[in-house]
Amino acid sequence: MEKELFEKGCAHFDEQQYFDAHEVWEELWNEAQGPRRFFLQGMIQAAVALHHAGNQNWVGTRKLLASALDYFEKGRSEGQEIDIDQIKENIIDFELALQKLLSGETIDLPFYKLPRK
Repeated sequence: MEKELFEKGCAHFDEQQYFDAHEVWEELWNEAQGPRRFFLQGMIQAAVALHHAGNQNWVGTRKLLASALDYFEKGRSEGQEIDIDQIKENIIDFELALQKLLSGETIDLPFYKLPRK
């Protein structure tokens, strides 16, 4: 059941349905322990950050992106479905693009799909 729920959240994320992804992963997070709990918290925070970005809530976006990076590092473990190093790079690229946007540049934010292993 956990694998199916996790994959459902990934499908929502990849379709830019970030709030729905967050809702699905939160179910798993409620039961998780140890590094898995931190990993899922990172997934949730990344999803909510991109949801905020879609609504142009830049403060919420930036706060949650930074938090997601921390949770991904705390939740790093063997056998994860997502490439942690790549998702961290995606988050940093998004933040850098957001900085350019906020400084007045015309730029498309690099919304991304989840990097699978």
